[in-house]
Amino acid sequence: MLAISGALIASLNAVISVSREPDLAEIASLAESESWEIPWSIQLRGDPGPLARQMAARHGLTEFTQEPLMIRPSRQGIPAEPGDCSPRVRAVAADELGRFAATLADGFEAPPELLQAFANPALAEAAGITSYLAELDGVPIGTGTTVISGDLTGIFNITILPRYRRLGYGRAVTLEMVRAGFAAGAPTAYLYATKAGEPVYEAAGFRTKEYLTIMTE
Repeated sequence: MLAISGALIASLNAVISVSREPDLAEIASLAESESWEIPWSIQLRGDPGPLARQMAARHGLTEFTQEPLMIRPSRQGIPAEPGDCSPRVRAVAADELGRFAATLADGFEAPPELLQAFANPALAEAAGITSYLAELDGVPIGTGTTVISGDLTGIFNITILPRYRRLGYGRAVTLEMVRAGFAAGAPTAYLYATKAGEPVYEAAGFRTKEYLTIMTE
C-alpha cells in the first residue's frame, strides 16, 4: 500500500507491506508508480531478506532503521482518568491545525516546514483521524494523533516539548489517546515507538510484538 502525507520526512511517505511475506514485485511496482519528489521510504515487517534489500537499493534506499510495533490489548481495560497535574488533552479543529503542526515540530525538534503538511485543514475532514494538543494552563506542551479503523486505535505523533519531558506527560498523553479509542469503540491500541520511547509505552501497558524496518536514502 501507499501512504503519502506530503511531509518532508521519509517515514511519513512510504510503500508499506502489511504482510509478513512481502510481495517484492508489488512493492517495486508501487515504488515506481510515484515520481518521489519528496523524501520517502519502503517499510516492511521484521527483518528484510537479501532480495528485499537489493530491491530497496535499486531505488536508492540503503539506510535501515527498526521501530518496535507495540500493542495494548483491549483486555487491559480503559485507563483511569488523569490526575489534576496531568496536561489537558483536547481534539483540535481545522482552524487550529497550524498550531498543532507548530507544536509537533517543536516536539520533534524539527524545522516547521518539514511538518507543514499537518497544518492542512483537509486533515480535519479525513475519516477516523483526530489531532490533539496537550496543554498546561492553555500553553501547548505536546501532541498526539489517533487513527481509528474498526476496533483498532493507531496512535501517532506523540510528542512532548523538550522542557516538559521526564515529568510523565508523554505517558499521560498516550493514555488519553487510549481512552479516546475506547470512547470510539476501538479499544485495542497500537503504535510504533523508538527504542528510547519503548519504556514510556511499556509503562502505559503496551508490549512490543514485532519490528518495522524502514528503508530510506
